[in-house]
Amino acid sequence: MGVLLAGGTVGGAGAEPARDPDSRPPVVLIGFDEFPIDAVRAPGGSIDAARFPNLARFAGDATWWPSATAVHDSTPKAFPPILDGRYPRTDERATAAGHPASVFTLFGGRGYEVFSGEEATDICPPRYCPGAAQKRLGIIANLAENGREERLEDWMRAIRRRARPAFYFKHLLLPHGPWIYLPSGRHIDPAIGSLFSPDGFHDRGLTLHNEQRMILQLGYVDRQLGRLIRRMKRHGIYDRSLIALTADHGIAFDVGVSDRRQVSARNVDEVAPVPFFVKAPGQRRGRVNGAHVATVDLVPTVADVLGLAPGWEVEGVSGFSPEARARRRMRIARRELDGFIRLGLVELERRRRLVIARRARVFGTGVSSMRRYGDPFASLYRSGPKGWLLGLRASGLSRRRPHVVAAFAEPERWRGVRPQAKAVPVQVAGWVFGGAPGTTREVVAVVNGRIQATGRTFHLRGSDTRETFSMVVPERSLRRGRNHVELLEVVQSRGRLALRALTGSGAAPVPSEACLRPASTTLRRSFGWSTWAWCPIAMP
Repeated sequence: MGVLLAGGTVGGAGAEPARDPDSRPPVVLIGFDEFPIDAVRAPGGSIDAARFPNLARFAGDATWWPSATAVHDSTPKAFPPILDGRYPRTDERATAAGHPASVFTLFGGRGYEVFSGEEATDICPPRYCPGAAQKRLGIIANLAENGREERLEDWMRAIRRRARPAFYFKHLLLPHGPWIYLPSGRHIDPAIGSLFSPDGFHDRGLTLHNEQRMILQLGYVDRQLGRLIRRMKRHGIYDRSLIALTADHGIAFDVGVSDRRQVSARNVDEVAPVPFFVKAPGQRRGRVNGAHVATVDLVPTVADVLGLAPGWEVEGVSGFSPEARARRRMRIARRELDGFIRLGLVELERRRRLVIARRARVFGTGVSSMRRYGDPFASLYRSGPKGWLLGLRASGLSRRRPHVVAAFAEPERWRGVRPQAKAVPVQVAGWVFGGAPGTTREVVAVVNGRIQATGRTFHLRGSDTRETFSMVVPERSLRRGRNHVELLEVVQSRGRLALRALTGSGAAPVPSEACLRPASTTLRRSFGWSTWAWCPIAMP
């Protein structure tokens, strides 16, 4: 069930007092990247506790501002306001020189040990973070290197009881793509890499496929939040810590656009809303605060809870202040900082409710999925066309001879599956050959005899316009060792549903040019993954 806590506020005066005898409690600040908060909410506005139990439980200990929004749509300009409480400016770089006063100086100057995990900024001064700037690769390189999990682990290991108070900051490059993580903690072993480039933004089916993978990755983020909380409790510092969660911006899933993150009047209801949670030291009762806050208000809110004066001129206000409660409109800067997108809060909330309702219709909710399938994420796999086919034995449907043939990308991954391995081959992807230009078709992925995913083929724009397919099957559909995987086309035959085998023994010969050919630049654009097109084979 969802969690929507009773209304009210808690602030510097209303929170339970810190129980740290040093009166300087541990402080943990996590800034997620590209986190659309409404993707974790159920209709009615509550957190979907079936799919995201750790965030829901944390909300039960913290104050949540559901009306929070970002101040910019680009990480280099969106993250500094989280750290210094000032609006972005065109002439400021995301460095310590450009932002000489920040949360790092707020806590470092009060004797805190600073443990920082910046990914896209260099704001922590060298006196508190020696050598950090030299070690950082930058956001694009960090996504390409794809060591997000390892860097999170390194940062998390530093969190423990210490002789001195500590400030822990982590810019977590999640749930930002590539969308390869699963709620179980494992990874998708990618057959075809990133399919969320602008070359596919025109296709509605591919857009839903990417949104599905984003929600799965949010399940992974929730799992990591749970691990952090359990670690803090194990070390006896959770209760007395201040913990704040927010994000730089969200992401939209519009079709027919060139940029899904660049804010506009059309997508502001998806790009702007972000998480904004603050657990005060000693706080044990969750609250929902109806005031409108922006990410620029995080530093003033944290300072207010702790009874600190930031020591520099901040432009945000505390989320507990009368100024925040009096706001009736939100604003977010345009990409080039040449103006703002503004929207009344009533209209913003109306549009956000529509976004949440649409997502629930397409992907279900954790509660309904648990009730029907015993798995909060099971309904995600039924979001493709004819999702009601899932679980049926493909042998129970009539077969027809195909006019085209498909080739799996990297089918050898299914020869020796280890279900408990870190990376699992749940992406069923490849290409269809022989169809008319621009043709698309409904397809199903059959794993060990049962239909486990449905989808529609698509054509990317750019240098690779082949008819492509990509689906994600549930982890539980794969068995240890060899797996038999097929791709079938869904067709109508004499008014009845039928299937055409596009791979395996029922398929026509694959064109020779499809075999062992490196994929195009478009398909290799996923941060350095190499991908090959292979001849189709059915695993015995």
